[in-house]
Amino acid sequence: MEITENNDVKVYSLSAGKSLPQFLEDAKTKQASLRYNEDYRRRIEIIQDFEFTVASTRVRVSRDGEYIAATGVYPPELKLFETRELGMKVNRGLDHEVVDFMFLSDDWKKLAFLLDDRTVEFHTQYGRHHRLRVPKPGRSLCYDPESCNLFVAGSSNEVVRLDLEAGGFLAPLSLQNLSEVHQVVTNPVLPILSCAGDKGIVESYDLRDPTRVILPLKVVTDRSDGEVTCCAYSSSGMQFAAGTDAGVVRIFDVRSSRPVCERDHMNGYAIKSVNFHERKSDGKVLVGSADSKSIKLWDASSGNVVTTVESKATIHDVTFVPDSGMFFVSNDQVRIGVYFVPALGLAPRWCSFLDSMTEELEENPNKTVFDDYQFVTVDQLEQFGAKELMGTKFLQPYMHGFFMDHRLHARLKSALDPFAFEEHRKERIKAKLESKRTMRTKAKKAAVNPDLEQQLKTAAEEGNLEGSSKKRKVAASKASELLADNRFSQLFADPDFAIEEKLPNPSAALAAAIASVTRKAKKQH
Repeated sequence: MEITENNDVKVYSLSAGKSLPQFLEDAKTKQASLRYNEDYRRRIEIIQDFEFTVASTRVRVSRDGEYIAATGVYPPELKLFETRELGMKVNRGLDHEVVDFMFLSDDWKKLAFLLDDRTVEFHTQYGRHHRLRVPKPGRSLCYDPESCNLFVAGSSNEVVRLDLEAGGFLAPLSLQNLSEVHQVVTNPVLPILSCAGDKGIVESYDLRDPTRVILPLKVVTDRSDGEVTCCAYSSSGMQFAAGTDAGVVRIFDVRSSRPVCERDHMNGYAIKSVNFHERKSDGKVLVGSADSKSIKLWDASSGNVVTTVESKATIHDVTFVPDSGMFFVSNDQVRIGVYFVPALGLAPRWCSFLDSMTEELEENPNKTVFDDYQFVTVDQLEQFGAKELMGTKFLQPYMHGFFMDHRLHARLKSALDPFAFEEHRKERIKAKLESKRTMRTKAKKAAVNPDLEQQLKTAAEEGNLEGSSKKRKVAASKASELLADNRFSQLFADPDFAIEEKLPNPSAALAAAIASVTRKAKKQH
């Protein structure tokens, strides 16, 4: 488990670290028991087998909150998990990769899958019920429970309609301005169908009369070739969010065409997923928008960022667990991302132990995050001469810099100054030798008037020699008394008693220089 903190909001990554097969493989390779492995003993596995062989593509939570469905590769398969048992309930293999899927019922017994071979599959409790093909490749599914119509939108200017009650196709919905659709959604309260696509607009239609077109919503206004990549409605049906290919998310009121607020991800990646999430503690509506590298949680009314989550793997989709602070992330790694943010809400009831666990962790703040990584800025990378590593797997973008493996950081630093270690080694050897030379007496030199002190010591030593004159003995006696008298100790310690050197008389020096030049001139003549 990794703990990151941004804006004083802690994010717990419950899927960080190795999976159980990886632990077993490492133990077999190193021939060591997992009994004494601290990482293995402290691992947190919310749901067993919550992973795929290569990557996960989509994650959905049923409307009753009891089941979690996920699709992944390779091979393409569906895994259905039951939250009461915290384990896998169903595992089904599929013929092709899943582009999008959704629950048609409150529980897990009715599902619809959109595959990449232009087919739509309907699954029930016993398995695959029926499959059919649509005219054009699809990108998004949407279901209207009031009319039992399933909408399939994709790379065409038509939205395919399937009447699941009658069991047949209806007349397709012809789009007015869009030539392709990236995502199609329905309003949970109003009978409105919205299609987000190219040309930077969102077209909406009245489901009671699909021929009636609502005024298109212009999301991208700064350029004509912009695209709206994803969209979503809030649970109240009064707020609409749209993400663009430039990494900008705008929030609209359904009664106005002007955005209420917007949030720029500031990294240039297209928005892949956008969701509304209502925080139960204060009733605020938050937005969770995700691009391929990061997830931002922010206020839908003011645009203020609550927290940011950086991902090491490419993100495909984000799904929030209703009425909780947990969300799932499908990405390009084996384990499905599981994140818990206590600031968003409590943990789901099927894993309520997370609340007490996070409280204990907050009581002990001495937790290290990213122990094996070193944070570096762009300027530091330029000093190391490693700007070519930007965009590779060796650097993970985070805030205004990158996270780098500490071993790679040490190598780059040593290569930058190869003599730093040698100088450090010489200083250590010198200090060690000096510490062993304790028998030598070190002569202390006075800080003030050192020349006077040396003269007095010399005079005291000369007076004690044999054959010295009476005059030298008297001078030595006076010098010894002066050095031993405490009244004169400040003479060699206080800078105020420093003896100033007498400067030569400028006029006398000038006269001497003139006389010397005159003598040299007379000799030459």
